[in-house]
Amino acid sequence: MAVTWTLSRYLVKEVAQHTALGLMAAAPVILIPNVFDRAGEFWIVGATLDDQLEMAGCIVPLVISYSLPIAFLFGLMMAIGRLGGDREITAMRSNGLGSVALVAPICLLGALISVVTAYLMIELEPRLRRELVALSLRVASRGGLIEEGRFQSFGDRMIFVQKRGAGRRLEGVMISDAAKKGRRIQVFAETGEFSFDPESGLLRLSLENGELRMEPEPSDAFEEYRISFSHVDYDFHALRLGVGPLRYWVDQLRIDELRDAIRRIESDDRVWELTYRNPQIYATQIQRMFSIPFSPLLFALAGVSLGLRGVVRSRARGMLLALGMFGGYYGLFVYVQEIAREGTLPPQLAIWAPNAILLVIGIGLIVDARKLR
Repeated sequence: MAVTWTLSRYLVKEVAQHTALGLMAAAPVILIPNVFDRAGEFWIVGATLDDQLEMAGCIVPLVISYSLPIAFLFGLMMAIGRLGGDREITAMRSNGLGSVALVAPICLLGALISVVTAYLMIELEPRLRRELVALSLRVASRGGLIEEGRFQSFGDRMIFVQKRGAGRRLEGVMISDAAKKGRRIQVFAETGEFSFDPESGLLRLSLENGELRMEPEPSDAFEEYRISFSHVDYDFHALRLGVGPLRYWVDQLRIDELRDAIRRIESDDRVWELTYRNPQIYATQIQRMFSIPFSPLLFALAGVSLGLRGVVRSRARGMLLALGMFGGYYGLFVYVQEIAREGTLPPQLAIWAPNAILLVIGIGLIVDARKLR
């Protein structure tokens, strides 16, 4: 019993060390492009250094949630490669230690990694993504959303401000609004002031001393309507985020909100409030949030089974096998995710297919390795 416990600690330590190295290598590859992309967007709208640090605090856990399974796979295969290359696995089996003594500790570590990944993806990811949205809204509400001397597009609207004054004062405002199909509206104002509501994403331009020009309907006899005004409030949603949690993107929704979205689509209950009208998109996201966290456990099963068969005999070979497993698993996952969203296969079947294949391969290799003992 003492030998088995010592061996278990040794195996777990070996895999954990290589996983930590893999995480340090994989996380920056995913993190750096995300941080630089977000940082560029935030600087444009006037983010401070504190805002950038808060943004990084949201992005880092998101990156870890996706890089941790990858790091575990590469760490596992490199550890197995080192043990195989030094003939340690052969020595363990020659001393009467069965497959369970080798499989159990590594699979327990894989299960622990799966639990951590599940927490990050199911509980933390939606909240952090929403915090990033809230942060961008807070930054925008300070005034960085409107820039002087630049044409800015907000969906079907184009806004130009000649000069920004003190506070939120605007001078020389021009708006071209094509939101209503078939009739373009243009607004010109000498001065104005803007306000932004971060809760709803609603931008209000309080314009003064200007003119509104409206293109006629095809049936109208007039060429153009012109209306002068001394004051008018012009409101629109400046971001693609509407009122209510179900206007978030699908990866920003919690499990209960995803299920509620499916229910509303099926019962035709205020469907216009939803970002997507296809229930398969929400159902696919639910299955995705549960299936990806299982991958470390399945990687552990498949990796140990390859080690038992003597396939992995060096770190280099372990790295190559890890690349192959990673490419095969995630390539298949991306494919089945798309066909699940399109409705070609039920999400419950399509999204879990890569896990099922990996499970069958792992169990089959272990059974075969026991026969070869």
